[in-house]
Amino acid sequence: MTLTTHKSVFGIHSVCAYNPESLVPYGIAKVIGSLTLNLTGENIPLNGGSSLYPFAVEKGVIETTGSLSIREVADWMHEAFQGSAATINSAETGGATTTMVNANGTSLLNATTGIASVGVKSGSEADVKSGMFMVKVVSSTTVDVYAMTDVDFLRGTDLIYQNDALKITASALTVATGAAVTIPNLGLELTGGSGTIGMTIGDTAWFDARSINTGSADVTVGATGETIPDVGLMCAAQKKGNGEVFFLDIMRASASGFPYNFAEKAWMEGEVPFTAYRDSIRNGVYRFMHVDGT
Repeated sequence: MTLTTHKSVFGIHSVCAYNPESLVPYGIAKVIGSLTLNLTGENIPLNGGSSLYPFAVEKGVIETTGSLSIREVADWMHEAFQGSAATINSAETGGATTTMVNANGTSLLNATTGIASVGVKSGSEADVKSGMFMVKVVSSTTVDVYAMTDVDFLRGTDLIYQNDALKITASALTVATGAAVTIPNLGLELTGGSGTIGMTIGDTAWFDARSINTGSADVTVGATGETIPDVGLMCAAQKKGNGEVFFLDIMRASASGFPYNFAEKAWMEGEVPFTAYRDSIRNGVYRFMHVDGT
Protein backbone atom coordinates (compact mmCIF):
# COMPACT_ATOMS: atom_id res chain seq x y z
CA MET A 1 0.00 0.00 0.00
CA THR A 2 1.40 3.39 -0.97
CA LEU A 3 1.03 6.62 0.91
CA THR A 4 -1.91 8.84 0.09
CA THR A 5 -1.04 11.74 -2.21
CA HIS A 6 -0.42 14.81 -0.09
CA LYS A 7 -3.03 17.53 -0.01
CA SER A 8 -1.79 21.07 -0.57
CA VAL A 9 -3.59 24.35 -1.16
CA PHE A 10 -2.49 26.80 -3.82
CA GLY A 11 -3.66 30.36 -4.36
CA ILE A 12 -7.08 31.89 -3.89
CA HIS A 13 -9.98 32.11 -6.33
CA SER A 14 -12.84 33.94 -4.60
CA VAL A 15 -14.48 34.97 -1.36
CA CYS A 16 -18.26 35.14 -1.02
CA ALA A 17 -19.82 37.04 1.88
CA TYR A 18 -23.27 35.85 2.93
CA ASN A 19 -25.92 36.45 5.56
CA PRO A 20 -25.27 33.78 8.24
CA GLU A 21 -28.95 33.66 9.19
CA SER A 22 -30.47 33.10 5.75
CA LEU A 23 -27.30 32.15 3.80
CA VAL A 24 -28.34 34.67 1.13
CA PRO A 25 -25.12 35.99 -0.50
CA TYR A 26 -24.15 39.65 -0.32
CA GLY A 27 -21.81 39.14 -3.27
CA ILE A 28 -18.52 37.66 -4.43
CA ALA A 29 -15.01 39.15 -4.53
CA LYS A 30 -12.54 37.81 -7.08
CA VAL A 31 -9.87 40.52 -7.15
CA ILE A 32 -8.42 39.65 -3.78
CA GLY A 33 -4.98 39.13 -2.31
CA SER A 34 -5.68 36.68 0.49
CA LEU A 35 -8.00 35.44 3.19
CA THR A 36 -6.38 34.43 6.46
CA LEU A 37 -7.96 32.66 9.43
CA ASN A 38 -5.60 32.33 12.39
CA LEU A 39 -6.54 29.78 15.06
CA THR A 40 -4.25 30.62 17.97
CA GLY A 41 -4.66 28.38 20.99
CA GLU A 42 -3.60 28.97 24.59
CA ASN A 43 -1.98 26.37 26.84
CA ILE A 44 -2.55 26.87 30.58
CA PRO A 45 0.10 25.17 32.77
CA LEU A 46 -0.31 24.04 36.38
CA ASN A 47 2.81 25.15 38.21
CA GLY A 48 3.68 24.90 41.87
CA GLY A 49 6.29 24.18 44.46
CA SER A 50 9.90 23.98 43.36
CA SER A 51 9.25 22.17 40.08
CA LEU A 52 10.73 23.81 37.02
CA TYR A 53 8.10 22.13 34.91
CA PRO A 54 4.32 22.17 34.98
CA PHE A 55 2.42 19.32 36.58
CA ALA A 56 -0.34 19.50 33.99
CA VAL A 57 -1.38 21.52 30.97
CA GLU A 58 -4.89 22.17 29.78
CA LYS A 59 -6.17 24.01 26.76
CA GLY A 60 -7.37 27.57 27.09
CA VAL A 61 -9.33 29.68 24.64
CA ILE A 62 -8.63 29.67 20.92
CA GLU A 63 -8.51 33.03 19.20
CA THR A 64 -10.13 33.02 15.77
CA THR A 65 -8.96 36.22 14.13
CA GLY A 66 -8.49 36.75 10.45
CA SER A 67 -8.29 39.25 7.64
CA LEU A 68 -9.41 39.62 4.06
CA SER A 69 -7.08 41.44 1.68
CA ILE A 70 -9.14 42.99 -1.11
CA ARG A 71 -8.19 44.73 -4.33
CA GLU A 72 -11.63 45.73 -5.56
CA VAL A 73 -14.54 47.85 -4.32
CA ALA A 74 -17.74 45.93 -4.99
CA ASP A 75 -21.03 47.67 -4.17
CA TRP A 76 -22.10 44.93 -1.74
CA MET A 77 -18.99 45.34 0.41
CA HIS A 78 -20.26 48.55 1.98
CA GLU A 79 -23.29 46.77 3.40
CA ALA A 80 -21.50 43.58 4.42
CA PHE A 81 -18.50 45.23 6.09
CA GLN A 82 -19.83 48.68 7.07
CA GLY A 83 -23.58 48.24 7.44
CA SER A 84 -24.37 50.83 4.74
CA ALA A 85 -26.19 49.67 1.64
CA ALA A 86 -25.20 51.49 -1.55
CA THR A 87 -27.73 53.21 -3.80
CA ILE A 88 -27.27 51.70 -7.25
CA ASN A 89 -28.17 53.85 -10.22
CA SER A 90 -28.92 52.60 -13.72
CA ALA A 91 -27.15 54.00 -16.78
CA GLU A 92 -27.62 57.75 -17.23
CA THR A 93 -27.34 58.57 -20.92
CA GLY A 94 -27.65 62.29 -20.28
CA GLY A 95 -25.69 62.56 -17.06
CA ALA A 96 -27.35 63.56 -13.80
CA THR A 97 -27.18 65.67 -10.67
CA THR A 98 -28.19 64.97 -7.13
CA THR A 99 -30.63 67.23 -5.29
CA MET A 100 -28.97 70.40 -4.05
CA VAL A 101 -28.58 70.61 -0.26
CA ASN A 102 -28.13 73.76 1.82
CA ALA A 103 -24.85 73.86 3.75
CA ASN A 104 -24.30 77.27 5.33
CA GLY A 105 -27.59 79.07 5.89
CA THR A 106 -30.94 78.25 4.33
CA SER A 107 -31.59 80.96 1.76
CA LEU A 108 -29.77 79.51 -1.26
CA LEU A 109 -31.87 76.42 -1.90
CA ASN A 110 -35.38 77.84 -1.70
CA ALA A 111 -38.21 77.08 -4.08
CA THR A 112 -39.52 80.65 -3.82
CA THR A 113 -36.77 83.17 -3.09
CA GLY A 114 -33.59 81.27 -3.98
CA ILE A 115 -32.47 78.51 -6.34
CA ALA A 116 -35.23 75.97 -6.83
CA SER A 117 -33.12 73.25 -8.45
CA VAL A 118 -30.01 72.22 -10.36
CA GLY A 119 -30.12 69.98 -13.41
CA VAL A 120 -28.56 68.99 -16.71
CA LYS A 121 -28.93 71.57 -19.48
CA SER A 122 -30.66 70.15 -22.55
CA GLY A 123 -28.21 69.83 -25.44
CA SER A 124 -25.16 70.04 -23.13
CA GLU A 125 -25.22 66.51 -21.73
CA ALA A 126 -21.74 65.71 -23.07
CA ASP A 127 -20.29 68.57 -20.99
CA VAL A 128 -21.45 67.25 -17.62
CA LYS A 129 -18.45 66.49 -15.39
CA SER A 130 -18.45 64.08 -12.46
CA GLY A 131 -17.68 65.58 -9.07
CA MET A 132 -18.88 67.55 -6.05
CA PHE A 133 -19.81 71.20 -6.50
CA MET A 134 -20.59 74.09 -4.15
CA VAL A 135 -22.69 77.20 -4.86
CA LYS A 136 -22.13 80.41 -2.89
CA VAL A 137 -24.27 83.54 -2.69
CA VAL A 138 -22.31 86.71 -3.57
CA SER A 139 -25.26 89.11 -3.71
CA SER A 140 -29.00 88.80 -3.11
CA THR A 141 -29.49 87.63 -6.71
CA THR A 142 -26.11 86.23 -7.83
CA VAL A 143 -24.00 83.17 -7.04
CA ASP A 144 -20.59 81.66 -7.81
CA VAL A 145 -19.93 77.96 -8.34
CA TYR A 146 -16.93 76.00 -7.00
CA ALA A 147 -15.62 72.50 -7.81
CA MET A 148 -14.04 70.19 -5.24
CA THR A 149 -11.92 68.39 -7.88
CA ASP A 150 -10.78 68.86 -11.48
CA VAL A 151 -10.35 65.17 -12.24
CA ASP A 152 -13.07 65.26 -14.95
CA PHE A 153 -12.59 68.83 -16.25
CA LEU A 154 -11.51 67.73 -19.76
CA ARG A 155 -14.76 65.90 -20.49
CA GLY A 156 -16.67 67.64 -23.29
CA THR A 157 -15.93 71.36 -23.28
CA ASP A 158 -12.90 71.99 -21.05
CA LEU A 159 -13.46 73.55 -17.65
CA ILE A 160 -10.81 75.41 -15.65
CA TYR A 161 -10.40 76.86 -12.19
CA GLN A 162 -10.65 80.63 -12.10
CA ASN A 163 -8.56 81.06 -8.94
CA ASP A 164 -7.02 79.24 -5.99
CA ALA A 165 -10.37 79.31 -4.20
CA LEU A 166 -11.50 76.66 -6.77
CA LYS A 167 -14.13 78.89 -8.33
CA ILE A 168 -15.20 77.74 -11.81
CA THR A 169 -17.41 80.69 -12.80
CA ALA A 170 -15.52 83.62 -14.33
CA SER A 171 -18.31 85.99 -13.28
CA ALA A 172 -21.22 85.60 -10.90
CA LEU A 173 -24.39 83.97 -12.24
CA THR A 174 -27.67 85.88 -11.95
CA VAL A 175 -30.57 83.94 -10.49
CA ALA A 176 -33.88 85.19 -11.89
CA THR A 177 -37.46 84.24 -11.04
CA GLY A 178 -38.42 80.99 -12.75
CA ALA A 179 -35.48 81.24 -15.18
CA ALA A 180 -32.57 78.87 -15.81
CA VAL A 181 -29.00 80.17 -15.79
CA THR A 182 -26.21 78.08 -17.33
CA ILE A 183 -23.07 77.11 -15.43
CA PRO A 184 -20.57 77.64 -18.27
CA ASN A 185 -18.79 74.54 -19.63
CA LEU A 186 -20.30 72.26 -16.98
CA GLY A 187 -23.44 71.16 -18.84
CA LEU A 188 -25.63 72.18 -15.89
CA GLU A 189 -28.06 74.96 -15.09
CA LEU A 190 -29.56 76.53 -11.98
CA THR A 191 -33.28 77.39 -11.95
CA GLY A 192 -34.53 80.34 -9.91
CA GLY A 193 -37.44 80.13 -7.50
CA SER A 194 -41.00 81.17 -8.26
CA GLY A 195 -41.00 84.44 -6.29
CA THR A 196 -38.80 87.49 -5.83
CA ILE A 197 -35.20 86.30 -5.49
CA GLY A 198 -33.54 87.40 -2.27
CA MET A 199 -30.69 85.26 -0.94
CA THR A 200 -28.33 85.94 1.97
CA ILE A 201 -24.73 86.74 1.06
CA GLY A 202 -22.37 83.97 2.17
CA ASP A 203 -24.94 81.18 2.21
CA THR A 204 -23.85 77.98 0.45
CA ALA A 205 -25.28 74.74 -0.91
CA TRP A 206 -23.81 71.69 -2.60
CA PHE A 207 -24.61 68.90 -5.06
CA ASP A 208 -22.97 66.06 -6.97
CA ALA A 209 -22.92 65.64 -10.74
CA ARG A 210 -22.39 62.49 -12.77
CA SER A 211 -21.25 62.49 -16.37
CA ILE A 212 -22.85 60.25 -19.01
CA ASN A 213 -22.35 56.75 -17.63
CA THR A 214 -23.35 53.11 -17.77
CA GLY A 215 -24.15 52.98 -14.05
CA SER A 216 -23.11 54.44 -10.71
CA ALA A 217 -23.31 53.87 -6.98
CA ASP A 218 -23.42 56.11 -3.92
CA VAL A 219 -23.17 55.19 -0.25
CA THR A 220 -23.10 57.22 2.95
CA VAL A 221 -21.33 55.50 5.84
CA GLY A 222 -21.77 56.40 9.50
CA ALA A 223 -25.43 57.38 9.65
CA THR A 224 -27.18 57.49 13.03
CA GLY A 225 -28.41 54.05 14.07
CA GLU A 226 -26.20 52.22 11.58
CA THR A 227 -25.21 48.68 12.56
CA ILE A 228 -22.70 46.32 10.97
CA PRO A 229 -24.04 42.81 10.36
CA ASP A 230 -22.31 39.50 10.97
CA VAL A 231 -21.24 37.71 7.81
CA GLY A 232 -20.37 34.25 6.65
CA LEU A 233 -17.31 33.95 4.41
CA MET A 234 -16.94 31.21 1.81
CA CYS A 235 -13.41 31.09 0.41
CA ALA A 236 -12.43 29.01 -2.62
CA ALA A 237 -8.78 28.31 -3.28
CA GLN A 238 -7.45 28.34 -6.83
CA LYS A 239 -8.33 25.15 -8.70
CA LYS A 240 -5.14 23.13 -9.06
CA GLY A 241 -3.87 21.64 -12.27
CA ASN A 242 -4.93 18.16 -11.16
CA GLY A 243 -8.51 19.35 -10.63
CA GLU A 244 -8.37 19.54 -6.84
CA VAL A 245 -10.46 22.25 -5.17
CA PHE A 246 -10.30 23.41 -1.53
CA PHE A 247 -12.94 25.47 0.31
CA LEU A 248 -12.98 27.25 3.65
CA ASP A 249 -16.45 28.17 4.93
CA ILE A 250 -16.35 30.52 7.94
CA MET A 251 -19.87 30.20 9.27
CA ARG A 252 -20.12 33.43 11.23
CA ALA A 253 -17.73 36.35 11.64
CA SER A 254 -17.76 39.87 12.95
CA ALA A 255 -16.06 41.90 10.23
CA SER A 256 -15.79 45.65 10.44
CA GLY A 257 -13.94 48.36 8.61
CA PHE A 258 -13.01 48.89 5.00
CA PRO A 259 -9.73 49.98 3.40
CA TYR A 260 -9.46 53.17 1.38
CA ASN A 261 -5.82 53.34 0.41
CA PHE A 262 -5.25 55.75 -2.47
CA ALA A 263 -1.57 55.70 -3.42
CA GLU A 264 0.44 57.17 -6.28
CA LYS A 265 0.43 54.91 -9.34
CA ALA A 266 -0.84 51.93 -7.34
CA TRP A 267 -3.96 49.82 -7.14
CA MET A 268 -5.97 50.22 -3.96
CA GLU A 269 -5.54 47.32 -1.54
CA GLY A 270 -6.33 46.92 2.12
CA GLU A 271 -7.31 44.58 4.92
CA VAL A 272 -10.77 43.87 6.31
CA PRO A 273 -10.23 42.40 9.80
CA PHE A 274 -12.64 39.89 11.25
CA THR A 275 -13.14 37.53 14.16
CA ALA A 276 -14.85 34.21 13.57
CA TYR A 277 -17.05 32.68 16.23
CA ARG A 278 -19.36 29.75 16.76
CA ASP A 279 -22.62 29.64 14.84
CA SER A 280 -25.17 27.95 17.08
CA ILE A 281 -27.56 27.09 14.25
CA ARG A 282 -24.97 25.25 12.13
CA ASN A 283 -23.12 24.12 15.26
CA GLY A 284 -19.61 25.10 14.26
CA VAL A 285 -17.09 27.82 13.57
CA TYR A 286 -15.86 26.84 10.11
CA ARG A 287 -15.77 24.03 7.58
CA PHE A 288 -12.79 22.96 5.48
CA MET A 289 -13.65 21.00 2.35
CA HIS A 290 -11.57 19.23 -0.25
CA VAL A 291 -12.64 17.69 -3.55
CA ASP A 292 -10.16 15.42 -5.35
CA GLY A 293 -9.39 15.94 -9.00
CA THR A 294 -10.15 13.44 -11.71
